[in-house]
Amino acid sequence: MKYFFIVLLFFIFCGDCVADEAWTLVSGIKDPDIKEIITLPHEKGTIYASASKTLYMSKDNGKKWSAVFSTSGDTNIINFIGASADGSAFVCTKRGLFRSENGRSNWKRIFKGLSSEENNVLCIAFTDNRIYVGTGGGLFASSDSGATWEKDTGEAGNIGVKWISFMDDEILLITENGAHRGKDSNWKRIFVTYTEEAGYDSDSTDSSAIATRPINSALVEEKRLLLATDYGIFMSEDKGQSWKRFPLTGLSSLKVKRLLSLDALFAATDKGVFVFNDENKIWTSLYKGMSTSEARSVSADDAKLWAATDKGLYRIDLKNAVLFSEKTQLDFKKDDVIERFKNEPTIREVQEIAIKYAEVHPEKIKEWRSAASKKALLPDLSVGLDRYVTDYYHWDAGQNPDVLTKGDDVISWDVTMSWDLGELVWNDDQTSIDTRSRLMVQLRDDILDEITRTYFERRRLQIETHLSPPEDLREKLEIDLRIQELTADLDAFTGGYFSKQTNL
Repeated sequence: MKYFFIVLLFFIFCGDCVADEAWTLVSGIKDPDIKEIITLPHEKGTIYASASKTLYMSKDNGKKWSAVFSTSGDTNIINFIGASADGSAFVCTKRGLFRSENGRSNWKRIFKGLSSEENNVLCIAFTDNRIYVGTGGGLFASSDSGATWEKDTGEAGNIGVKWISFMDDEILLITENGAHRGKDSNWKRIFVTYTEEAGYDSDSTDSSAIATRPINSALVEEKRLLLATDYGIFMSEDKGQSWKRFPLTGLSSLKVKRLLSLDALFAATDKGVFVFNDENKIWTSLYKGMSTSEARSVSADDAKLWAATDKGLYRIDLKNAVLFSEKTQLDFKKDDVIERFKNEPTIREVQEIAIKYAEVHPEKIKEWRSAASKKALLPDLSVGLDRYVTDYYHWDAGQNPDVLTKGDDVISWDVTMSWDLGELVWNDDQTSIDTRSRLMVQLRDDILDEITRTYFERRRLQIETHLSPPEDLREKLEIDLRIQELTADLDAFTGGYFSKQTNL
């Protein structure tokens, strides 16, 4: 009996230690697909988490949860959630903005647009005396706690606004076509979303930072501005006058949904949550204990880091998550470590095979152009065949003029060839090839980015394991499984080539 209690106490206390070092799935929420998570710094212990149609609330740090709001109708969904300093909770839905003063009951719709676009509330933000909401039809603001609303009279009043932040005395808006900053309805676009719009605001936009994917959110810090996009992270240290790419080493996905800055920088991506090591400029995946790879939103309180994912709500000890980033120390110059992987394909070899497997090699476009240029040398060929049956039956012109005689039918044929020599200069196929070329270049770049990040994340884990072998069996198995998962990803891009070469 004595030993039983000793073992029991060991599991109780050590179990808590293990749980603090890894993600833990939060129980009490019925919906498995969580979209948003927010913690309230002014009301400790209060947490809100939203699914597509239901808002959940906890008043005791996530131990117990209650469904406090649900959308009505099949098409209405929750887009975003927010909370003001006075304790009021807000739910942004496809059919307007709802508010509860206590966050639990007496929900009232305080904003409804005049059109379906304006009615689709995408985000909300607060200052000391104003509430701002971004809708599919523009930006609105209220100075009387939502009793009345004013639509922006500038450019922001006629475009979808999906994120709102604040920079000193200016407002930062993330819209359908980029990032804008300004105040009093005077807006300046500081980041262009789509490449084809590079000519717009060309004096104020750094062309090297033009993304070809939409912006998902923004993070405003004291000295820098970060944009989370579907094409990585972009950073500005001069309030958007110039941009550069934020380091991506170790970040296995370019699709960054949210950023969170605490003692370390965290990123929620479609491949999980990552923490940034500022000294080594390396991202590290916080995958341990999380059974999914898609994170939508992250938030934190004094003790926990929370992540909303497609398979539930997860939490991890915040102190351990920050310390984990500080432990990432890699030295890629050690010959004995690099020599360990000499039998594996190089990144260049993997990239070449991936391009060939996906049939997006640049030579393919050259072959199309060459074939199109020779098209004019080949004629349009047509063959004609005529049969004259008018004289097939005729009266005998000889001794029996009254006799109808069967004769031979008359058949004629011809061959026609024509050339359009103007196609030697230009033919319509070139336009189609140009379009396909742009799409192929974009696809090839996406594939190469995924291959590069997957390859080096796998290599980083291998080196980590070699330099600091985990003593805990569970941790070792989790790292091995992660390496196998990354290997499978590389195989998917190369048609199994990577594993075949590695096992030689």
